[in-house]
Amino acid sequence: MSIKVTIEDIDKRLDEYGDSAFVVTMTEAGKAKIVHSLISLEDDCLICSPGKGTLKNLADSSSVSLIFPAHSDGGFSMIIDGDGQILDPEKGSIKVKITGGVLHRPASQSLDEEPKC
Repeated sequence: MSIKVTIEDIDKRLDEYGDSAFVVTMTEAGKAKIVHSLISLEDDCLICSPGKGTLKNLADSSSVSLIFPAHSDGGFSMIIDGDGQILDPEKGSIKVKITGGVLHRPASQSLDEEPKC
């Protein structure tokens, strides 16, 4: 189940989910690079400093996703998609223009079941 997150309610959602997230970009070879970073909101964009590896990935694709984990088992995670732009190469900082977002909870699965791959 998913609930849409809009730019109009992102400020409220950040208050709820906190100021850190997993930042996901893709390498040129198509592998996911995931780093943890502090996040702030500035002029309807998310600002973070995930590091130079993430900046290198943005040279190939501006696509960025930020994942804010659920606070409890079965709770909703917040996933924000956006276009990343390098702010400061020395600090490894980026600006992410939000293109979409959802609150998403895990698919239902009994805790007694073995996970299926």
